[in-house]
Amino acid sequence: MAEEDDTQDRERLWELIWGGAIGQAMHVAVQLGIPEILQAGPQSLEQLVAETSSDPWTLETILRGLTAFDVLQVDGQQRFSLSRMGKLLTKSSAGTFAGEAGVFFEMIYRPMDGLMHMAKTGGVAFDHVYGMPFYQYLSEHPEIAAFFYDTMSRNTPSRYAELAAVCDFSHVRQLVDVGGGEGALMIQILQQNAHVAARLLELPGAIDRARRRIEEAGLSDRCELIAGNFLESVPAGGDLYLLAQILNNWRDDEARQILTRCRSAMNDSGRLLVLEGVYMPGTPVPPWRALVSLGVVAQRGGRTRSERQLRTLLASSGFRVNDIRCLSPGATYAIEARPI
Repeated sequence: MAEEDDTQDRERLWELIWGGAIGQAMHVAVQLGIPEILQAGPQSLEQLVAETSSDPWTLETILRGLTAFDVLQVDGQQRFSLSRMGKLLTKSSAGTFAGEAGVFFEMIYRPMDGLMHMAKTGGVAFDHVYGMPFYQYLSEHPEIAAFFYDTMSRNTPSRYAELAAVCDFSHVRQLVDVGGGEGALMIQILQQNAHVAARLLELPGAIDRARRRIEEAGLSDRCELIAGNFLESVPAGGDLYLLAQILNNWRDDEARQILTRCRSAMNDSGRLLVLEGVYMPGTPVPPWRALVSLGVVAQRGGRTRSERQLRTLLASSGFRVNDIRCLSPGATYAIEARPI
């Protein structure tokens, strides 16, 4: 029995060490358009080579790897087709992973090459590999930025479905959404609270995309869009300052700078609402979430903080935590704080 366990452990460890290879195989398949080709039905290696203008020796090895990991399946005639999991790589599938494995993959995979540099120096791996911070890279690469902000907007309804039940907006007149992307969460809040007006602070590229979404929602008269950088300044005069999935993108020094800007902008009766994950020691972290955390730390430098770490960070920036509530188990928490 011990020998069986040892064999399983070795095989599992082997898969983990070489896991980057299957990620690259999926990336290549998506970039070549193979999921879309196989949507029409099973294809032989020769057909796929012809349709993708690929090297047959290399492509066959990639296809075999994807078959071994149940992304593809192969029949007795050696024709490849999509498995149930593989169908999620098609652009038309609900909850598609095509962008994650395709256009965005290099933004995750390449920074991992700088993780040792980051572990030794503390310098963000993405900056080391690409020569610029992640958000600057987005501003210079519209296709990547479009995927990133679209993903954030797509996740909003499920991520914040319980927000109205947990957070009281009845006394809010002016909301300031700090770094709110394309405004998906702000739109949700305004649609649920007709008495609230809002200001959205974002980088110029995201502001242009937010304007379209807000106009489509018919909320232009209740929204003011402000292009800027929350590391430098935050609009004054809000009743409630919203930081949704912001602090967990930054290390403590930058996170404290953002919070200090918010504190300077609000009066003593203002409130701060932080929406993000909270690490709970002793609670198992799902493997997929741990992988995302590794990606985020390499890409942007941030990570999920524990409750103690969040309280310490907020206190050092002039805030006292009033309440912490879970929106969805093990995912997003609502942390409400007030000026000290």
